[in-house]
Amino acid sequence: MALISTGKYLKREDVTEEGTSHKIVSCSQQQLSMGDGQSETKWVLTLAELKPLILNATNIRRLVAAFGTQETDEWIGRSIVVYDDPEIEFGGKIVGGVRLKAVPKKTAPKPKPKAELVVDDDDESPVPF
Repeated sequence: MALISTGKYLKREDVTEEGTSHKIVSCSQQQLSMGDGQSETKWVLTLAELKPLILNATNIRRLVAAFGTQETDEWIGRSIVVYDDPEIEFGGKIVGGVRLKAVPKKTAPKPKPKAELVVDDDDESPVPF
């Protein structure tokens, strides 16, 4: 597991490249203090067992794609995979960052093939092959 970062919000150091699935507790707009003394309204995703994540446009689009809705209230209680993507670029540099993706759907086991029936020419009764 990666080292846990200091600070109030989730950073890439808090998650692994493989990612882990977490249940969404809430998603709300919050006034956040930006380093220059200004404040800005941002969407913040609260996840079970993790620090809150400040959402960027890419992660918002990924949540909408994963859940099929922009209604954040409908995301509550659903799970999402949170992972470290080392390939994220910002300002022309590769800096890495937190990404979200849908939880992979469990594939149902393949049904066993049914035995084919073969008609015996002698008595015309079906016989399993």
